[in-house]
Amino acid sequence: MERAHGQQARRYRLGREEAAGPGLGRVVAGQLANAVEWLTADDAAAGDAVHDARKALKRSRAALRLGRDLVGDERYRRENAALRDAGRDLSELRDAQVLLETLDELAPPASFPRLRQALAAQAGSDQNNGRAGTEIKAVVPQLEQARDRVESWALPEEGRPGQLAPGFERIYRRGRRALRDARRDPSVENLHELRKRSKDLWYAAQLLRDANPKHAQALARRAHELSDLLGSDHDLAILGQRAGGDSGLLTAPERKRLEELIASRRKGLRGQAMDSAGRLYRHKPGKLIRRLALT
Repeated sequence: MERAHGQQARRYRLGREEAAGPGLGRVVAGQLANAVEWLTADDAAAGDAVHDARKALKRSRAALRLGRDLVGDERYRRENAALRDAGRDLSELRDAQVLLETLDELAPPASFPRLRQALAAQAGSDQNNGRAGTEIKAVVPQLEQARDRVESWALPEEGRPGQLAPGFERIYRRGRRALRDARRDPSVENLHELRKRSKDLWYAAQLLRDANPKHAQALARRAHELSDLLGSDHDLAILGQRAGGDSGLLTAPERKRLEELIASRRKGLRGQAMDSAGRLYRHKPGKLIRRLALT
């Protein structure tokens, strides 16, 4: 019974009858508790534990953005910066492993042996030489303190999910601006910004799906799809940069072949992503708020 209650308290969703303020605090505290739990488990240095903790931090930050008007600008900026910095410390522990997985999906195992060996060695070193444990030990107290601070947030005790409409509209507007920038200039930076904004929208729609299950779930599904497409594109771009930064990892023919593979795959992904983004952000913000019954 206690375990079920704990899971319910950490659920990433505002209940149908739950007030927005207390619900927001519960969600953020629950995600931070999840991150601490994963990072203090016996296998915390493993890639999956770090990956899960990073996702919990991203959910926490998305919830903060959604509830910025309730939390207050000053507190929002402080808490968002603290969680952003913690997430950056953890992200470096996954970088080499992600690039290795990206290379595996792009080419057969026998391809690009020196590059593959270098990425595998770095990924193994990050996990086995104590670096992961050191980074985690530094991050856990930060997350515990952030979780405890949630109790001091002066959130309104009453109010329906409509109180979060301004935050949701702001998240959606930022995504539309990011899409315009990416269409004008599909640079790695602009596409990555669009990915971050679609991920925020995905998490926000998950939080509010009880307000209008049909529309919120469809919105979350489309935002998730776009985030995945752009995530794959970004991983390929970073793989190309990593390979290009060390001339000793590839022969000239290998470099040309890898560049061709990356360019071809990225072209396909970008086409799918722009189509997906067009569907996701086709509504005017006000109309979307009304569709979600947040007015």
